[in-house]
Amino acid sequence: MSSKSSRSIFRSLSFRLNLTYAACSVISMAAVLVICYLFLEGSLRRRTDVYLAQEVPEYRALLESQNLDVLKDALAKEVESEGVDQIFFRLIDPEGHVVFSTDVSAWTRLSVDQQAIQAALAHVGKPIFFGYHDEEHDVQGRIAYGAISDELVLQLGESLEGVHTLLRQFRIVFAAATLAFLICSLFAGAYMARRALAGVQRVTQAAVHITAGAWEHRVPVSRYDDEIDELAKAFNTMVDRIEVLFRELRDVTDDIAHDLRTPLMRIRGEAEMALRETAPASFDGERCGSVLEECDGMLHFINTMLEISQTEAGAAPMERSALALAPLVEDVCELFRPVAEDKTLTLSCALEALPPVSGEASRLNRVFVHLLDNAVKYTPPGGAVCVTGRQEDGEVVVEIRDTGIGIRADALDSVFNRFYRADGSRSTAGNGLGLSLARAIVRAHEGDINVSSVEGEGSCFEVRLPIAADVKL
Repeated sequence: MSSKSSRSIFRSLSFRLNLTYAACSVISMAAVLVICYLFLEGSLRRRTDVYLAQEVPEYRALLESQNLDVLKDALAKEVESEGVDQIFFRLIDPEGHVVFSTDVSAWTRLSVDQQAIQAALAHVGKPIFFGYHDEEHDVQGRIAYGAISDELVLQLGESLEGVHTLLRQFRIVFAAATLAFLICSLFAGAYMARRALAGVQRVTQAAVHITAGAWEHRVPVSRYDDEIDELAKAFNTMVDRIEVLFRELRDVTDDIAHDLRTPLMRIRGEAEMALRETAPASFDGERCGSVLEECDGMLHFINTMLEISQTEAGAAPMERSALALAPLVEDVCELFRPVAEDKTLTLSCALEALPPVSGEASRLNRVFVHLLDNAVKYTPPGGAVCVTGRQEDGEVVVEIRDTGIGIRADALDSVFNRFYRADGSRSTAGNGLGLSLARAIVRAHEGDINVSSVEGEGSCFEVRLPIAADVKL
């Protein structure tokens, strides 16, 4: 894929909608998972605190019912059961001296908080909680101080390793779920964007077809009757109206041309009769000759206009057959070679062995005559006109390239319009219908004409015609 195609994809509305949908979905899911994570973390920490808080009254009751030795034995058994790295107990007097301690080798940063001891003694039955964090050994836990008598405070702690293991697993599941959700969101976003923009694409395709001349094309309306369907209906109504106006304008133009032809023929006939009765060298003879020339020019203009209309409407009869295009184009080149030599132009014709096309020789001959006539006419002395032909993608392509005056970039879309003449061609004879007729003929042959040009450097007209259907490539 080219970089230009990549840029067009990234800038497309479908891509932006897909990306926005996926981003919003993932952000929403991440926010929910973060909230769940924080809630789970807090819940697990609170559960640890509840467990530690429940231990204090149990051991206070044991001390009250038994004695200190029994309590120490119970604390030692509890640590042996749970593991020295999971839990510890210490008995501390009001001055902060450790009276008894289980194995605290895994709790290297353990200390005695005198204020916590005093607070625990002052609030019997209400433990005081602290966090424990040993970065060096990566140990975290919760520590509680609780008074079990007037002279003893129980310091107990529990590791948060199990909590962190559970949270670590949750984070792994969190990342995997986010990635899976992102992928699903991209596919879902692409599907939804395609569904949402399908109507816009229908309108775009219809506009492209209509721009190419298929006025009968309309935007299909779906059964949903949504905003896109409203747009499609408005678009179809607009095209109907434009088609009517365009047809009326074309009919008026054709009617005027048709009605002008009859009086012009009469004027020409009268001028011709007057010329026969007058000496050609006299003043009246010259005026009659001038009237005849102007009438012939006007009749040619009107006939060309009518021919364009008939060709575009498909009303002009054509006798199509398998036609070898290379000899036809070569004959046209030979026709213009003397004119090119008179202007000191280099006219070259290099055509490959081209397969035949389905067409009418006389009409296609007019196409290439007009294109070569323009190329020779608008190329200054010393320039060059090059005609080449090739086979490409099931079509025969003939290029007429010149080093003439060229066409402005903003005028390239208008050169095939009726009566259009570029600024550089207004000083030469013509009526602006030649290229319109050429395109009408080529399109009647199911082909097309394209033009590229650089002002001051030259132009290139490209004629594309489909290869005859019965030709094996």
